Amino acid sequence: MAQRNSDTATLFDLDGGHATPPQVTSSTIRDTSTKLGPWALNTVHAVDCLTALRKMPADCIDVAVTSPPYWGQRGNGGIGLEEDPRDYVRNLTEVLTEVMRCLKPSGTFWLNIGDSYNTPINWRFEDYAYSSLGANGTGLPKTNSAYTKNRGRRRAFVRRDSKWLQYGNLLAIPYRIVIALCDQGFLFRGEVIWEKARPLPEGICRRPHRKHEGISIFAKSEQHSFQVKPPVGSVWKLLQTPNKTPHCSTFPLDLPLCCIEAAASEKPGVVLDPFMGSGTTGKAALQLGHNFIGFELNSEMCRLANAYITGQMTF
Repeated sequence: MAQRNSDTATLFDLDGGHATPPQVTSSTIRDTSTKLGPWALNTVHAVDCLTALRKMPADCIDVAVTSPPYWGQRGNGGIGLEEDPRDYVRNLTEVLTEVMRCLKPSGTFWLNIGDSYNTPINWRFEDYAYSSLGANGTGLPKTNSAYTKNRGRRRAFVRRDSKWLQYGNLLAIPYRIVIALCDQGFLFRGEVIWEKARPLPEGICRRPHRKHEGISIFAKSEQHSFQVKPPVGSVWKLLQTPNKTPHCSTFPLDLPLCCIEAAASEKPGVVLDPFMGSGTTGKAALQLGHNFIGFELNSEMCRLANAYITGQMTF
């Protein structure tokens, strides 16, 4: 499982070994008869997550883990297409406030979100011919997701009346989300740094090349459940395998496994991912003996996620 410095304790045992999470098959615990509002458990539902969350009761989720589309990096509909990053922050905060409403006072919400520079994304598929990616610097196969990803067509959003919207500025979007949720009265309980083993390469630029992302932790109550022995370290080196899914912005299975385990909720609980994507969070929840519920705007991706989670499809 994951290696992390912790002051390098692992999350899964007390003596520094690597205990493998129980391999609970989906057929063992896949109860789809229970519902939260109109939504069956252990299913990814093809629906807008804000609409879906508003139909769920309060205080019904034990753990939430998600990674929403980043600003300007989404190539289809939904959050992430906003021209103005301020609209992105407002829209995403509205969704995450609903996530927190659904979270139990004993629960925790784990949010993985990357930052964005106020610069354009100009990549075109044809540019693969000029790529210097790969071990030899000669590029990757043109079918690689680094080239085929359905990216947004973000442009820099510069406004003279808003000092932080300058060209080239790192917009601090994760921190703006944290502050917005704290302003709603929720608790920011800390941040885990995910040190990436396979960071995306960046071009020649006058700034550090990013090799990490943050995972922010939120709760309703300071008395929430959490693993305390061994303590959870703040820097994680997660097991990363090549992404073979049709979804080009997945996090590794190890990420939700570690978040759910660290949350230390009583089993079987309910794990929510409002931006389920390829189904990774659902897969992790079942492996750890929990139920899950997920939402995904793209109906084809929703179908693939359910097939992946149930073992009908492997990536």
